[in-house]
Amino acid sequence: MILFISCSEPIEKIALDIHKIAERNGGITAIQPGEGFEGDILKVIPGSDQQRVIIWEKGDPGNWTEMEYLTVEIFGQNDYSGRIAIEFYREESSEAFVDLQSGSIQHEENPRLLSLQGILPRLQTKMIFPLDHLNAQSIFLPRYPRQLKGTITGSRMAPEEITKVVLRFGPFEEPHFTPEFEIASVAMSRILPESYPSLEEPYVDEMGQWKGRDWPGKAHSIDELAERNNNLLESVASNEFPDEWSLYGGWKELQFEATGFFRTHHDGNRWWLVDPEGFAFLSAGVTGIGYYGMGPVEGIKDLFEWLPTVGDLTYTDALGHIREMEAVDFLRINLVRSFGPDWREKWSRLTAGLMKKIRLNTVANWSNMNFIRDQNLPYVLQLSGFPTTEKRLFRDFPDVFSEEYAENSVEFASQLEDFKDDPYLIGYFLINEPHWGFGYHNLAFEMFSSPSESATKKAFVEWIGEEYEGDITRFNAEWNLSLDGFGNIIDKTFKEHPSETAEKLFHEFSKIMVRKYVDVPCNEVEKIAPNHLNMGMRYAWISSDLMYTAGERFDVFSINGYGNPEPPDTEEIARRSGLPVMIGEWHFGATDRGLPATGIQGALDQEQRAMAYRYYFEQGFTRPEVIGLHYFQWNDQPVYGRFDGENYNIGVVDITNHPYPELTEAMTRSHERLYRVATGAVVPYNEVLERVPSIHY
Repeated sequence: MILFISCSEPIEKIALDIHKIAERNGGITAIQPGEGFEGDILKVIPGSDQQRVIIWEKGDPGNWTEMEYLTVEIFGQNDYSGRIAIEFYREESSEAFVDLQSGSIQHEENPRLLSLQGILPRLQTKMIFPLDHLNAQSIFLPRYPRQLKGTITGSRMAPEEITKVVLRFGPFEEPHFTPEFEIASVAMSRILPESYPSLEEPYVDEMGQWKGRDWPGKAHSIDELAERNNNLLESVASNEFPDEWSLYGGWKELQFEATGFFRTHHDGNRWWLVDPEGFAFLSAGVTGIGYYGMGPVEGIKDLFEWLPTVGDLTYTDALGHIREMEAVDFLRINLVRSFGPDWREKWSRLTAGLMKKIRLNTVANWSNMNFIRDQNLPYVLQLSGFPTTEKRLFRDFPDVFSEEYAENSVEFASQLEDFKDDPYLIGYFLINEPHWGFGYHNLAFEMFSSPSESATKKAFVEWIGEEYEGDITRFNAEWNLSLDGFGNIIDKTFKEHPSETAEKLFHEFSKIMVRKYVDVPCNEVEKIAPNHLNMGMRYAWISSDLMYTAGERFDVFSINGYGNPEPPDTEEIARRSGLPVMIGEWHFGATDRGLPATGIQGALDQEQRAMAYRYYFEQGFTRPEVIGLHYFQWNDQPVYGRFDGENYNIGVVDITNHPYPELTEAMTRSHERLYRVATGAVVPYNEVLERVPSIHY
């Protein structure tokens, strides 16, 4: 069905015919009368994660170049979040599409670009994809009301190149995950769709919990919540590290030379961190140790049973803005309800006591600095504001040969002044998961996706001229070009590599770009903090050998390793880099308690989640190159989504500050065995959990 405003005005919206979609995708789809939606709906019952629904093919009504948004009006009839992929194809298939954070996705065809999005269970949602994101310059989608996180993987494409658009639905695995979805409409439009009318029954209760379900550990009243937190404070506040651990959490049974700061050491058998007193140290940490539970409420206030009002001084600390969206933090609200005006100090004592009870010796990334300083605990530091430039060459990759980049690197390094003499600082991370590293991308080639000039392009011209010894004729022949001089390439743009030789040489210059990207800021931070470890960039995964090129200046090679059941391959990282390995993030979650999504790796329930923790942790530390494993994260995420829409059950504690007992017991047992597992004195935990699909976006 095509909707016209008038014969002379442009088409504002094209509604794709769901009856035609049903005919095209028989077996997985059917037309049924709508209940929550008006009119007929498209019922989707996937039989696997791989089954697809083609919603548009070349020749169907609609012109993507004239539109701004694709909207899918959807409802998931499940007790867990929906994981919906939108795939865009073009005539020539792209390089193999792989989502390495959750394992390879094998299709009969390879999409050029894929958007993975999340929807809340049992809530009508308009899932929106802005078509300007087909340029693949951002890996994250903006948040729209009721929509959860949206990510993009793949390569840039133009709207006119689209030949097919496909939906895939997950998670699926019998007998635990057999989802059903209802689609009321699929449309392309020039303007954003209108929001739904307000809900009649709220989705989130007054403590920030999912209202539609009950589970063990759910708080049923504010009085219960407060009593539970005060009892927890009393029970853990006096805990200390075990006697065999040093002041810093190192192992007193093995000692090396003390330098007064943390350092790395290889003893001939394995890598270690060495604490300031000289004791062998392996880092068992959790990220985000703080009172962080903020999530945006703008556009979705009807989902809440209760929200604090602006001007209510009791909950001032729980109100704020995230990316210009009004936001509320129910974790802070629940801490104020539990502890009153002294909630920060009591939370700090409670959390330090709980850390020591479960034998955590490191406060990992994105944790509260006041807590770190008050409690005198070893920590790692995520530096902020990695140097950039006004002109970006690809995604977040800056113009690294510019003076602007050099000047900004000096400013970036200055933040270490306050930390340079702190013996509790293990080391610092330069940046977290640089976006240029999400997937394999030839950076120099991507730099030529636009005709704009840059200092790095000028450096390329100089370099390529030297490579060809000034022979423009040979260059033109090998690149299939007809330039008068090497400098003319600055005005060129490329959608495809002009030749195999060009692709190889672009990649060689990409290595030069990455070395410059790392060398310039590393020169500056090392001037200020020579006694602390440079722990690298916490890559999301190893997507290309450019990561190793960037690792040449690090003391520790860090990677975020969402493996299942054990960490991803770290032996190759250590062999190729010559460095010890720190895993800066990993987790497992389940959907049996208060949240509908598992995170990047899933478990069936909390008992299986605890087993998964023990297996990953203990098997990880049997590896001689691994010096740290930092679990992500301390707090559960809000059911309505954090700033970007993640709502994962990955916390040590939930939104009411209640620990998950199965997990904390497992952590305690594994952490107490840490050093004996690492030296081979005891056999690591070896019971593997049942594999289930991960629900993440």
